[in-house]
Amino acid sequence: MKDMFLENVFIKLNKKKLDFNIFYIGLFLLPSLPSISSIFLFISFIYLTLTKKSYLEDKFNYPLILSSVLIIISCILNTIYPANFYKGEYQIEQLWIGISNWLPYFWIFWLFQSYSKNPSMRKKLIIIFLIGSIPVIISGFLQYFFKFHGPFVFLNGFITWYSREIHPGDGMTGLFNNSNYLGMWLNIIWPFSIVFFKDSLRTQSKRSISSLLLASIFICTLLTFSRNSWLGLVLSTFLVLGFKSLKWLIPLLSLLITPVLIGLGIFPNNPLSDVTKKFIPGIIFHQFGGLGFENFSSFTRVQIWNSSINLISQRPLIGWGSSSFPKLFRSDLGEEFFHTHNLPLEIALSFGIPTAILIIILIIFILFYSRKRIFKFKNYDGYDKAWWVSATIVFFCHMFDLQFFDVRIGLIFWILLGGLRNILRENVKNKEL
Repeated sequence: MKDMFLENVFIKLNKKKLDFNIFYIGLFLLPSLPSISSIFLFISFIYLTLTKKSYLEDKFNYPLILSSVLIIISCILNTIYPANFYKGEYQIEQLWIGISNWLPYFWIFWLFQSYSKNPSMRKKLIIIFLIGSIPVIISGFLQYFFKFHGPFVFLNGFITWYSREIHPGDGMTGLFNNSNYLGMWLNIIWPFSIVFFKDSLRTQSKRSISSLLLASIFICTLLTFSRNSWLGLVLSTFLVLGFKSLKWLIPLLSLLITPVLIGLGIFPNNPLSDVTKKFIPGIIFHQFGGLGFENFSSFTRVQIWNSSINLISQRPLIGWGSSSFPKLFRSDLGEEFFHTHNLPLEIALSFGIPTAILIIILIIFILFYSRKRIFKFKNYDGYDKAWWVSATIVFFCHMFDLQFFDVRIGLIFWILLGGLRNILRENVKNKEL
């Protein structure tokens, strides 16, 4: 009887270890091979769905349940009572296909909390994020410095590495389809690389590796030439290192920004204007040219946001449906825009204001209260702080752009939120959390 009991325990432990390993493999492959990664993560998804306790036991899932109901109601009503623009321009099937960008993540948020229950588990995931990102970094350097261009397509499109040819005015994309997407991924792992570097200072071998990784992520982020990514880089550095970083961060930023401002002519009749233009890449002037409050309303993003708000006001309760924005928005610039460049506006336009409020308030609540817990108690190490910073940067940057629809970024964001939900469980005195 005792032998049978031990055998059963051994089998259960092996199953648990296998389940974790499958998830770790999926996470490791996510940035470079998302299609293959999804197979491993789907296995973990199914396993946890069959073995985990009730979804209703966690009150944090209630807003997501209600949001799911509202999203489905929105799809049903838009199917029964389609807007005029649907005819010939927008297929009803897109309403239902588009919810795959939302509903599975609500489930994943809860399921994958099983892999981030404590600080040591979260630290392990952070190391996997970093190691798994090395192919992305290498591809970026090969693309930018060695002109190693794609796209590279394997298995009839099942695997695609973009690495597009870089034209004037473009930034590094690496394996991603767009420089903003690469920049967002680098923003996610940048706080992790800072903490890993600080944690590795005592060991020579680890210090060399962490230094190389830190420098590589920093350089790649700069070479995306994405303003959103640059902003995320600066903000996340400050959030990880704290106020003490301002004593060198502000002088450094001043040193980098002043020549650009001189080249843009902010300081009139400056003799250094022509000199700076010779040494600073033109793409940087292009990124910051035309900035100023005098032409604020002419900014492309402001035009998009104004149009989005107007469209939301026409259907505030049920929205227009997933992927409807490209058909609804008509750009005077002759360009096609695929989303609202703002997460709350995107949800509200697609599914209605009530859905947007539920999802956004839940995210803000998790970020706010997990921060209080992490930064208040000393038992949380730098890795958990970096975890919070990474999730916060993703959310903040999604106020100006949307990389959420890349499965790699969407998945990581909800895994990070799930980890923060676990932090709210640890040493909880307030039973409501």
